[in-house]
Amino acid sequence: MQTEFDLIIIGAGCAGLSLGMQLASLHAQAPRTLLLEPRIAYENDRTWCFWGDEQTPFATLARHSWQRFSVNNAASRALVDCSTTPYRLLTGADFYTKALEAITSHTALDLKTGISLTAEPSLIQGMWHLLTTDGSFSANAIVDTRPLPTQQLSDTTLWQSFLGCELEFHEPRFDPTSAQLMDFYPATEAFVGFNYVLPLSTTRALVEFTVFASKIYDQAELVSYLDAQVEKFAGGRPYQRLRNEYGLIPMGVGKPKGTVKPKGAVKLAEQHSSYVRVGLTAGAARPATGYAFQRIQRWALACKQSLQKTGLPVGHQPDSFVIRQMDAIFLNVLRHHPELGPELFMRLFSKVSSEKLIRFLSDQGRVSDYLAVILSLPSGPFIKSAYQVATTR
Repeated sequence: MQTEFDLIIIGAGCAGLSLGMQLASLHAQAPRTLLLEPRIAYENDRTWCFWGDEQTPFATLARHSWQRFSVNNAASRALVDCSTTPYRLLTGADFYTKALEAITSHTALDLKTGISLTAEPSLIQGMWHLLTTDGSFSANAIVDTRPLPTQQLSDTTLWQSFLGCELEFHEPRFDPTSAQLMDFYPATEAFVGFNYVLPLSTTRALVEFTVFASKIYDQAELVSYLDAQVEKFAGGRPYQRLRNEYGLIPMGVGKPKGTVKPKGAVKLAEQHSSYVRVGLTAGAARPATGYAFQRIQRWALACKQSLQKTGLPVGHQPDSFVIRQMDAIFLNVLRHHPELGPELFMRLFSKVSSEKLIRFLSDQGRVSDYLAVILSLPSGPFIKSAYQVATTR
């Protein structure tokens, strides 16, 4: 059994598999890579959504796409045309299948499932050493995709918690040409809540209840909200629950508390360019939205190119100063005034053109897009929030 590698990827979820696929595309030049994943088998346990044309990574693998979407509250509705960059849904099952085919067919890449670390990686004479439930391994570099424990993320501005289920009705209940991005729960001082509906056919849809809040909502806390939304669609008619999914995304990750440094690490970070952390708790998700899939694809490409050129991995590219400030100010408003959330999102989606808004949400924004977003929102709470953000950093 091979035990020495050029690279070890800890965790073969979305980020780990995305990098694995990029490395497989190097063919004979691919580094000897070991991917370690604790799960035994991959299931259809999640979905990823993004806007994009046909050239967007994984666009052609999407199970469904929508040319328009709506944002609603009790008093108004905004219908957004996104036909030039449709909103697309990629299932976990389709992503895993494609990734596993690419990785397992390459002789330089070795994916081991059902494997966990028994100790933190240690750096000994320039090599990283890992002890696992399947023995010991070593590598020149490590990409660590494991999420940090939530207790180390106490400075996170908001948490996005969601619980969803895929429903199948016996008769038509949905319009498969239009997604419902946000249907807001009545404004509260505890959270910004909304129903998220992605129709896959006239009888099938993914229905999720999502919360933006300063605390984490576990599955049990979200069940009653989701059940109420499901019953609203059912209207007493029979249906089947095909599967469930729960997710938790940090929005505005602060400096991790009490992070355990890899054993043997010295103080100078530049001496550890061979060890990077990636994933949702390391900058993969856009703070103000939680969208991460396409950001992960851009990182995986950049990491492949860096490994090919220097032999060293790279982490997620930091957002621009403008994006960081805008996201921080917006999240700060939602944290302190969640009751304003439905109104703010309605203004954003009804006052900003679809092209500008989608570019902004997809990290492709231009100066004119940033300005349009700023002008769509009420100045009062944002000026106060900008002051708070500036004086606490």
